[in-house]
Amino acid sequence: MLSLMNLHRVLIVFGILFCWGFGIYKIVLFTSNSGTDSVILGVVFVILGCGLLYYLIHLNRILGRTNQQI
Repeated sequence: MLSLMNLHRVLIVFGILFCWGFGIYKIVLFTSNSGTDSVILGVVFVILGCGLLYYLIHLNRILGRTNQQI
């Protein structure tokens, strides 16, 4: 059974995958349609995915936990 912390990590991973997937999709859509809104949304979502990745990597430090088993 998943603990609340592990469930949180799983949801963050799905958020990262969604942001990167949608961002790449919008950037590819920009190359075929050349609409500026697509490239802006694409870049924003890729950056959001990177922010979520940073949060996931540093989750224990952000929550104030020290040296716990994962």
